[in-house]
Amino acid sequence: MPLIYAGGRWRNLPDSVVANVQPFNAEPFDPFPGLEQGRAPQPAAQPMPGPAFDPKPPPTPKTDTTTTDPYAYERERDRIAKKAAQDQVIGTLKTAFADYGLGSLYGQIEKWARQNFTADAALLELRKTPEYKARFPAMQPLSSKGRGITEAEYISFERSAVRLEREYGLPAGMLGDDSVTTLLTNEVSARELQDRVVMASNASQQVPDAMRTQFTKFYGVEQGGLAAYFLDPARAMPLLERQYAMSNIAGQGLIQGVDTTREIAGELFEAGVTEAEARRGFGQVAKDSALTQGKNNTLTQANLTKGTFGNQAYADEIRRARNAEVGQYAGGGSFVTSNEGASGIGKSQR
Repeated sequence: MPLIYAGGRWRNLPDSVVANVQPFNAEPFDPFPGLEQGRAPQPAAQPMPGPAFDPKPPPTPKTDTTTTDPYAYERERDRIAKKAAQDQVIGTLKTAFADYGLGSLYGQIEKWARQNFTADAALLELRKTPEYKARFPAMQPLSSKGRGITEAEYISFERSAVRLEREYGLPAGMLGDDSVTTLLTNEVSARELQDRVVMASNASQQVPDAMRTQFTKFYGVEQGGLAAYFLDPARAMPLLERQYAMSNIAGQGLIQGVDTTREIAGELFEAGVTEAEARRGFGQVAKDSALTQGKNNTLTQANLTKGTFGNQAYADEIRRARNAEVGQYAGGGSFVTSNEGASGIGKSQR
């Protein structure tokens, strides 16, 4: 078994293997002899072009040297919340002031809201502006009296005045801005305003002329000024109610042909005499008016009126006057009465 150097060391190989071992200087082994002669010539390989050479070195990447703000998120969140709160104040006040007719103050609203004023704080500043004071002139006097009202209440009063003026046929403008200011300043409520308007309308348009005549006689108010008289807040409502009722009572007398006095009308009002009772009572006074006539009759119309409406002392005087009249005509065939009532024409029965 020959000793052969193969694979980097000496080996004892069989003869069959040794026969295939090529010496180091032998021709290269060609497993496909003759194939090379039939191969087409191949072009020489061309080198691929590389990138253009730039003699300048590439720029050095910049390093971010800024420090990250650990509170940036919180600050941005607070900024957004702050702006949202300011926008809410602006929206609330702009909506309200649009209803007030004060859109000219939008710029002031934004200014104070961006300065972090709350809605209430901004409203306090807005109320100091000339535009606001001109729009709500009664606000300051009411506030000075400790009787302040809201803008919504003020506007509601204005709208009530316009409605009442139209519904009750008052002259246009009688309850305009100046009147509203005066009424509010004098603390006239919406309910009281309605009561005044009703009286003003009745007195100037609906009640009988006799009532207006008596009102003019008692208080010196011409018929054309009756509506304004009742709307004047300087005159207290209880006084107006009394004057209206007294004039109405006296007017019922005038309708029956009895012209009574302010004093008697006041007494009847205090006694609680109604319009219907006044009409019936003065009708009776008119029937008994003959008792106040003649040289022997001492009964006055005033006493006749008082007695008719229940004053006992004057009622006794009326009875005596009737008896005296009956006695005067008893012998002359007059119409006389007895305890049993009317007895017809002839002498009184004894």
